[in-house]
This record gives sequence, structure tokens and C-alpha cells, in this order.
Amino acid sequence: MNGDRITRFHKFALCLILAESVFCSGCQQNEEAFKPIKITGSTMGTFYEVTIADDLPPDQIPKLTNRINELLEQINAEMSTYDPQSEISQFNQSESLDWFPVSPGFAQVVNEAIIFSIITNGAFDPTVGPLVDLWHFGPEIKDRKIPTQEQIDEVMSYVGAHQLKARLNPPAIRKTIPNLRLDLSAIAKGYAVDVIAEELKTQGVQGGLVNIGGEVVAVGRKEDGTKWRLGIEKPIEGKRDIERIVHLSDVAMATSGDYRNYYEVDGVRYSHTIDPITGRPVTHHLRSVSVLSDSCLAADVYATALMVMGMAKAKNFAANHELAVGLQEREETQADNYFSPEFLNQTKE
Repeated sequence: MNGDRITRFHKFALCLILAESVFCSGCQQNEEAFKPIKITGSTMGTFYEVTIADDLPPDQIPKLTNRINELLEQINAEMSTYDPQSEISQFNQSESLDWFPVSPGFAQVVNEAIIFSIITNGAFDPTVGPLVDLWHFGPEIKDRKIPTQEQIDEVMSYVGAHQLKARLNPPAIRKTIPNLRLDLSAIAKGYAVDVIAEELKTQGVQGGLVNIGGEVVAVGRKEDGTKWRLGIEKPIEGKRDIERIVHLSDVAMATSGDYRNYYEVDGVRYSHTIDPITGRPVTHHLRSVSVLSDSCLAADVYATALMVMGMAKAKNFAANHELAVGLQEREETQADNYFSPEFLNQTKE
């Protein structure tokens, strides 16, 4: 979000390192016959690409481009922690425990974040940012000294979504402790994709693909009637290879990974995926999670939460909540990779 760290919520920035999902919207069959309209730009510290399969009137394209940029700028003005004047920055700077008025969209996202934190039993937490900083995955990395348990306990005292409240009418949020800090990096990008996808539908677009830094919504189908084709990468450190091609229509997909952003100290690997429950980097072998959902906001959140859980808990959670998921372990244990029946069914041609 104008530089926001996706890693703050254990989210690996696909757009910046071209990792978890390598998007193949330009590798369709019959390339010469299919020339989609592409609207591109930068937002939330990453790229956005809107691909439209419809034959739009020439004068509609600049209007749609301007509208997309207006919507993304508004979301940044609400939820960018890198803008000192944004609503979220002002909320974080305030030590007041009173209700803090915010825009309706901001209140909606915070409300959803609180709900998802409860659903995931704390695996997703919109206040985990200070722990990410403590483990040296913030923007200013001076050293990689491992924090003590006392330091972890101190930071944990002001981390927890239960210390955050939201209301929708009138829209406002509040904290129950003065030093609570909110960061929506693992939910706002998915929300933004949903907003842009909805705008396409409002504008009468029947076939389109909205991609913000690797989180996508496929609207309808391509001009030739086929589904949108995307690639999910194998979670292999140091190289890139496609695990599988997926075919999407009228569905959102988000992918979270844990195989490029890490460091080692004295032979121990420290992942950027921080467990909000323990306050420590996860130690399991799960490296990549892809989630399909009706909303990209939900897919974004679940991809983050399942990365925290690890393979066994993630499979159990996905089954209990009927989620369409693809789970990939580290290279030497990839025999345990799992793609749910729901995921396979929704991504076939």
C-alpha cells in the first residue's frame, strides 16, 4: 500500500518477487486472435493489472482506468500505514480508547479482520505487525539478532485482535489498549481486488481478470469462451518452476508462500511467517498455500492463516470449512502436497 509490507501479515509479496503465482494471462492459446485490453499501474507497493476480454468502446477505457485509480487511491488513503495522513496511520498514532471515525470501507475491512481472527483461532491477526518487526522482517533490517523470550512476551502484550473493535454504522474503530497497532496488509489487497472486480461488473464488463500483486479475481471468461489460465509455482528456494496451471472463472484466488523471505542464524532457519499465538516464526514444512473463494478478501486471509497453521492443521481446517485449497510443502517433502477436491474441481478446464 504505497510501500506497505505484505510480509507484515506473513504474506509473501508475489508481485515483487514473481514467486508464488506466475500469472499467465498472456499465454493463452490463439494469441493472435485474442487481444485483451490491459490496464496496468502501481498500487499498495506492488503492481496491478486489469485484463478485459470485452470489446469496449475506445472512450470507455480511459474512463475505466481513471475510475480504477481513484478507487485504489481511496483504499490507500484509508489503509496505507506508509501514508502518515491515512486513516490507519492516524488511528495507530492515537492513544485514545474512544471510537475513531473511519470510512465505511475501512470499517468493513477491520470488521472482517476481527471476524476472521476468531474463525481462524488467531492464526490470522491484524495486529501482529510489531512481532514481524521484532523478528527483523520490517523495512529497516539493521541486524538479525534473535529476540529474547522477555522481548517476545512484552510485544505479545499489545498484539491481539480481541483488543480491536469495529462498528459499521456510523463507521468507526477503536482500541482497548493505547499502544495497539493495526496493519491490514494481508486483507486489504484482497479487498481491493474485490472492489475493482465489482467495478468492472458495474461498468458492464462480462469477462475480465483483476490482479493486484498476485491476488486475483476472474470475472467470467475470456473472449474465446475459455477460462482464465494462471500458474502456481512450486515452492522451491532459489529457482522458479510451475507446479500446475489452473483455470478460473468467477472465482478469486490468493496465494501465500514461505520459501523466499527468511534468514538463518547459527544454522537455524527463521521464517517471515510469524505465528501470532506463539510470537515466533513457524517451524513447519508448509511452504505455499493457494485458496479459492467467492471473495478475494477471504482468500487472502485464509491463505495467510493456513500458512501459519502448517500442513496437518491447514488440511483439517480447510476440510471443516469446505475451503478449496492447494497446499505445498518444502521440496524434500513434496510427496505430502495436497490439492483439495474442491480446488481441483474449480480449476479444471
